[in-house]
Amino acid sequence: MHPTRGRADILTRVTRRGSLFVALLAVATSTTAQSVRLTLAIVRPDGHLVPFAAYDNGRWARAWPAADELTDDEPTFENIPSVWRRRGVAIPRTWQVWPTSGAQPIQARVKDVAIVDAHCGAQVALKTDLPSVKTDHPRKFGVAIDPNHPVAAIEAVPQSDDAWKSAERVIAGRLADLEGQRARADGVHLPAQTPVPAARIIELYRESRSARSPLYFVAEKPYRTARARWDPQCAAKTLMTGWLLRVNDRLILRAPRIFLTDCDAKEARTAWPLGVLHLAGQSFWILQEHGYEDETYVVAEVGRASIGYPLTVNGGGC
Repeated sequence: MHPTRGRADILTRVTRRGSLFVALLAVATSTTAQSVRLTLAIVRPDGHLVPFAAYDNGRWARAWPAADELTDDEPTFENIPSVWRRRGVAIPRTWQVWPTSGAQPIQARVKDVAIVDAHCGAQVALKTDLPSVKTDHPRKFGVAIDPNHPVAAIEAVPQSDDAWKSAERVIAGRLADLEGQRARADGVHLPAQTPVPAARIIELYRESRSARSPLYFVAEKPYRTARARWDPQCAAKTLMTGWLLRVNDRLILRAPRIFLTDCDAKEARTAWPLGVLHLAGQSFWILQEHGYEDETYVVAEVGRASIGYPLTVNGGGC
């Protein structure tokens, strides 16, 4: 055999074996990551937990009855229609709580099942040994998880931060066009004002200690004139929410939503991010979205260049 050809054959066999090993390792890693099974709950300021999302084998599903889905039966650990009942296992009695403040996680022990207020409705919840805390209604205390898995904290970006300035430039460049599209679709006339009001960020959030974190924002374009003649003191306002993703060192706008509203903001829906969960190479933001008199709990899949919403659960309303 020619020496060069022999070395080439050996190299080919080694390369093939190496490729097979890498492929098997990738499959094993993917299988291990996909096999993660966990459940999320909203932690209310009164110390109750409201389970809402179950992750299993890469998929999200509802874990618990939504607000106003009460049955005629008195809720007990055994009769609540839940992800644990479907699996034939008991509801977990110990949860790991991750406060939205970014403080160290604490354990919560479930003591009973209770019916709690959910705006004008009611909600089945788990009563725990957590003490009640004061917070701005309807903001939540944090997120609970079973079994224990890290939940990254969210921080509000300060206005002095360079990220705020960069985000505001991107939003200002897009809001007017998106606002006009929404107005035409709704058959609404935007207020005529000179000079045209400038768009500005009012809330900006990112994952704590993550320099390249995606950004969730709420921005507004405030007018001086009213939307309705019968309410001249309530000035018109356009609200915009959405995400800014870092693609090739640029901020790219994704999943924008436009609300043509006024000082009451009854038509608008904005969100408070509660935490970030990293699973199988994916990032999921946990959000409490709220309207004028209602709220929902949302899992947002925040990819490198796109946003998806695999789960939204009613949290109560009026």
